[in-house]
Amino acid sequence: MIMKNYKKIQPEVIVGLGAETEFQEKEAPFKTVVKLHINLEDWLGDDLMECYPCYIVTENLKHLLENNSFNGYEIRQMKVSLDENFEYNYSKSKPLPLLHWLQIVGKNNIDDLFLDENKDLNVSEDFLVFLKANVDLKYLDIEQESNEFDDLLDQMIAESKASEDKDKPDKKNGNTGFLPPDWNKN
Repeated sequence: MIMKNYKKIQPEVIVGLGAETEFQEKEAPFKTVVKLHINLEDWLGDDLMECYPCYIVTENLKHLLENNSFNGYEIRQMKVSLDENFEYNYSKSKPLPLLHWLQIVGKNNIDDLFLDENKDLNVSEDFLVFLKANVDLKYLDIEQESNEFDDLLDQMIAESKASEDKDKPDKKNGNTGFLPPDWNKN
């Protein structure tokens, strides 16, 4: 079996689950949305957004996805209303596009999109390349890979902690820190 490579991503965050959002759970914690309503306060312009625990796409991205073979999601209808402060917050010169619910239903190592145990969105490398080449993602955060500098920094921190631990007093073995071993002995 070939293992897929995934990246954890954090899309542009929009706030405002609307009052008509319905959850499967009847008591907190509410995790599973069955009907989505967004009361939009602002939009920074990305084609992929998150309004926890849901993901939203623009009409542009919806059409691109419909013409590709990526899997692990379903496009669902949702209600969008504009918050009373939307006009004040919104600073783009382009009109607000139609928005759609991107419901994530994929499984790890099978599909192109899936949610991990922490409800973080993971996408295949192919899907990420597709997104970067075709849509606006100015506010997308991509899981950072470790590089040589990060590894060196981690090693230096570990060595510094080990050095600190070595210098700490160990009274049960007679080490009192920086004092000579025979200090305060009569």
